[in-house]
Amino acid sequence: MIDWHSHILPGIDDGAADIEQSLAMASALSVAGFSTVYCTPHLVRGCYEAGNDAVLAGIADLQERLNSNDIPLTLLPGREYFLDEYLLDALQEPLPLGNSCLILVEIPSNQTADMVRQVLYQVVCSGFTPIIAHPERCQLLEPVVRRTDNRSIFDTFKSLLTGSRNGRRAIDLSDATGNSLLDYLRDLGCGFQGNLGSFNGFYGGHVKAVADTLRSLGIYDRYGSDLHAPKQAGIVLKTAGTHRLLKQSL
Repeated sequence: MIDWHSHILPGIDDGAADIEQSLAMASALSVAGFSTVYCTPHLVRGCYEAGNDAVLAGIADLQERLNSNDIPLTLLPGREYFLDEYLLDALQEPLPLGNSCLILVEIPSNQTADMVRQVLYQVVCSGFTPIIAHPERCQLLEPVVRRTDNRSIFDTFKSLLTGSRNGRRAIDLSDATGNSLLDYLRDLGCGFQGNLGSFNGFYGGHVKAVADTLRSLGIYDRYGSDLHAPKQAGIVLKTAGTHRLLKQSL
């Protein structure tokens, strides 16, 4: 299995604080069944600004430690690019996912839909394919659920995902549609990466409901742990061993 999103490198961003934490995270990923991990530290102007050389050096050092500790993981490079006015400048010296033209992009919920459209259109025109990190955690990308009664959208999500109505299955795709921004990004050719923890409630019930809906709509094409620390591994990675969605794409 492939982990497309991790903060396993020590001392680069808000992920692993030191090499011991990195090794503990790597061991947990290996035990959970992963063989390949993309190292995707944040790149956020004014906050996390480690250069690509530092990322590549960190990968080489950690890979050597994994090999010496008999942890069978292959590390590959990447970044988690923050979608802001500096993203296009950052891609003048890109660090895509491995040897591909894929760029992992985080969309902040306080960003405008117009800004997202404009920037990602330019990213595609520059020859890259954006992979949207954890869209289930981005309010801009929540699917639109048509209400059939006076319940809240959150209650409607829960009924779609956990119960049946009128003898139908738990979710009926006629009840849920992508919003205009989500549809635009799909048409643009973007990929979408779901966080494993989103499917078992790590980020709360609402995110879980959105994640399950996006999965049922066929939005996701890859998944990642988004691990930041060893203490997260237990609840986040239990999905890897129990959730059939991983077998669909990894």
